[in-house]
Amino acid sequence: MERQEPEAESESAVEPARVRRALSLIFISVLLIALTGLAYVRPSFGTPRQPIPPAVPAAYQLAAVDFVSPTTGWFAASFKSGRFVILRTKDAGESWTRQLTGESDQRAVYMHFFDSTHGIFALMGAHLVIYRTADGGRTWSSQHAMNAAAYVMSASFVDPAHGWLLIRSGTRTSVSGVVLRTLDGGTSWTDLGAPVVAGDQVYRVQFTDLRVGWLDTLSARPYAYKSLDGGTSWRQVPLPAPRGGWPATGQFFVAAQATQGIGVIATVVNFAPASGRSGIGGTVVAYPPLTVRTFDGGVPVFYRYAIFADAISSTDLAAASAEHRSGTSTQVQAPNQVQLGSSDGGVTWSVIEPPNVPGAVGYSDALNWWWIGSGTWSTSSDGGTTWTPYRNVGVLSPLPGSLQVLDSEHAWFAAMAGAQAVLETTEDGGIRWTELGLPVVKDAA
Repeated sequence: MERQEPEAESESAVEPARVRRALSLIFISVLLIALTGLAYVRPSFGTPRQPIPPAVPAAYQLAAVDFVSPTTGWFAASFKSGRFVILRTKDAGESWTRQLTGESDQRAVYMHFFDSTHGIFALMGAHLVIYRTADGGRTWSSQHAMNAAAYVMSASFVDPAHGWLLIRSGTRTSVSGVVLRTLDGGTSWTDLGAPVVAGDQVYRVQFTDLRVGWLDTLSARPYAYKSLDGGTSWRQVPLPAPRGGWPATGQFFVAAQATQGIGVIATVVNFAPASGRSGIGGTVVAYPPLTVRTFDGGVPVFYRYAIFADAISSTDLAAASAEHRSGTSTQVQAPNQVQLGSSDGGVTWSVIEPPNVPGAVGYSDALNWWWIGSGTWSTSSDGGTTWTPYRNVGVLSPLPGSLQVLDSEHAWFAAMAGAQAVLETTEDGGIRWTELGLPVVKDAA
């Protein structure tokens, strides 16, 4: 086990650029501040705090953002060089401190802080590396786990000690996998076996506490997978049919994700079976994002679909960040998509009618949800079944899965202002928002 100390103090503080002038030039200073505020800070109503972000786009992609309070949070950035960096703020984005940097090789990441001191950052893929901190990120310990034949597809921790991995062995093209569990923060792992029946495929694992977990799966019928014993066993949860019933054939992709408490959503997408090379039907080949192969005149064509489950808070933002940066996103809305919600752990379900699929969804409890799209905002008080009319809040389009509602008044989400990563925050329940440019961060390679 390695222990990584923070970088030298002269390199650790990263603060937004500020206009500083002598009192004798106060008129010029005020003018410059006003112009900078117009360019970078976009409150929709009123005049909230207006910090001035850097004027130069940051040369990185957002990989993860996590806040534990209205003032304290972290973000992870990934560079084209294959390195990553984690920074922390303790003053709601006014300033940032570089804490950890290392090699990521463009792998997916998992970052979760349980409070202001304890957090986990994991590099997934072929070589799992887990970093842990118990002092808010000032120091980190690292641990390499798994063997070369294991590929980590998903990770979920409920506290610093208890976590789960979804892995597969063999080639990356295989999506069948097994679940592993740790009771000591990743020092040792127990193989819990395959969580799904033969023929079904599994893509992601998520636990809400020491006992309850859900999976994202692909099967021949529409059901979700749930564990009530910490992943030792899994059972199929039948999902009620929408009006018109479920299709009789094809593949059913089911993304079952917890919201808050015993709340859960299930996004169900059906694809008709592929009929030769006629272009009819499709076969799911990967997730995330939901990637489907079909044929066009005998030539294989791959579609990347956006689904409602992607709008629920997630820690891996790198792909969405890259697509927004390049402006070449190829995702389209998945056909035959049904959203179901439960506020009692999957015992009963109701159809969810979201304002739209693109955007971000967050929740302060199992019933009270927020949805934010491009410049608009809506809320639900019944777990997503009904929503208030759109309200124009003048914000950028959120990165899917980035909205984090801390309580009824405070929330954060990530967005891209052109090529620059920014954060949007509210302190009054979504009425007014402040846009914060993230700092310029140099690759330490």
